[in-house]
Amino acid sequence: MSKKKITTEEVKHIAKLSKLNISDDEVDFYVSEMNKMINHFNIISKVDTSEVEPMTHVSNIKNVTGQDKEKESLNGLDVIKKSPDTFGRFIKIPKILD
Repeated sequence: MSKKKITTEEVKHIAKLSKLNISDDEVDFYVSEMNKMINHFNIISKVDTSEVEPMTHVSNIKNVTGQDKEKESLNGLDVIKKSPDTFGRFIKIPKILD
C-alpha cells in the first residue's frame, strides 16, 4: 500500500503525455482528484480477497447467439429498380453531413 501523493509536476507530465492542455489553475484541481483516486485504491487494497476466485466477468452470463439460418437474399438489380433515386448501380440517399 502506497502513501504516495501525486505532485504538480506529475500531473503536468501526465497531461503532456496525454496531449491535454490544462491551465496552471486546473493543475491543483487534478492533483487533488488524482490523490482522491489513490486514496480510494488504498482503501480497496485493504480488502481481504485471499478466498475470492479470480474472474473475468461479474456475472455468469454467456454469449447467447442464435443459429445461422440460410435464406434467400435480395437481388441487387431488383433493389436498385425499386429504389426511389439511383445513380447507375448505386442508390442515392439524402446528404447527412455538411
